[in-house]
Amino acid sequence: MSRFARKIRSRMSRMQSGLRIAYYRFMGVKIGRRVFISSGARLDVRRGELIIGDEVDIAHGSYILSHTGYKPLRLVQRTVIEDNVKIYVRAIILPGLTIGRNSIVGAGAVVMRDVPPDVVVMGNPARVIQHRENEKLQN
Repeated sequence: MSRFARKIRSRMSRMQSGLRIAYYRFMGVKIGRRVFISSGARLDVRRGELIIGDEVDIAHGSYILSHTGYKPLRLVQRTVIEDNVKIYVRAIILPGLTIGRNSIVGAGAVVMRDVPPDVVVMGNPARVIQHRENEKLQN
């Protein structure tokens, strides 16, 4: 693929993400600046509260839930994605959780507990496999 075609594809992808973000904001989701939501990502906006920080990337096929259908909704069930989080392909984040700042949710991870800041989580259920402070020290 030529550089020109890649540039066009990238711009189209950003435009689609912008439209998706505008829709989710209209539906009541609090979304920060410089967020990218892929075309196949799904955010649950029917009940509960969903907050997404700045510079978050959400990849294709990911699901971020704000409620469960089988339990009555607690008064304030809040799902929070803090700043600079990367959520990779087909990750699932269950309702009422917080994903800490600068964390990475690996492909296919099912997050069932709060994720601390500066870690990489993977697996089903998701577990911490690496602390990113070590990564920063090595660079």
